[in-house]
Amino acid sequence: MTLATRTRDLISIGQSWLKDQLNQAEQLRPILAGAVVILFVVLIVTMIGIANDRTRNLHTAQIDLARLKQQVKEGSWTERKQQSETRKFQLRDRFWTAETAGLAEASLERWLRERVEALGARPDSIRIQRAAVGGNVDSNARNSLAGVQRMTAKLIMPFEPEALFDVLRSASTHDKFLVVDRLLIRSGRNALVEMDISTFVVLPEGGR
Repeated sequence: MTLATRTRDLISIGQSWLKDQLNQAEQLRPILAGAVVILFVVLIVTMIGIANDRTRNLHTAQIDLARLKQQVKEGSWTERKQQSETRKFQLRDRFWTAETAGLAEASLERWLRERVEALGARPDSIRIQRAAVGGNVDSNARNSLAGVQRMTAKLIMPFEPEALFDVLRSASTHDKFLVVDRLLIRSGRNALVEMDISTFVVLPEGGR
């Protein structure tokens, strides 16, 4: 085979390969065009959805702002603030009060002991714990809660149903807030009652 013949054969092979590549490109062109169109449509739909969401959020914010302006204009904001101050005063009036922390703990312990012993029972243990209120609130709320502490009496007493009932009844009807956080009755030869009773105490700055 001469060099000229081999050259013609290579040229023929190259032309065939190029034609095949062009044919494949022509077949892929409609597919690529369709993919581009679909991608464009998806992008447009997504942008329209985002725009609609932002429009709804803006409309809601405008309604809330208009309502707030109307409340301020009509004076209802001032009225609600006054109601809030009144309720806050009533609430603080139901807090346990004392001049010092020691007196607050002693008065709560004495109240519990009197309730238990009134019906012939005798408490095994009464321990008082105090904790500040308002650790996870903003500065305005923290200022309004200044001097307020949560005081919890941990009571252990023999299981005497009448004495237990009297303690619970007295706590529910007391003019101060008293909440039973935990009540556990341990059965056995000498049945025991374990109870946590909490209240809120207001202490002056010098008595904390």
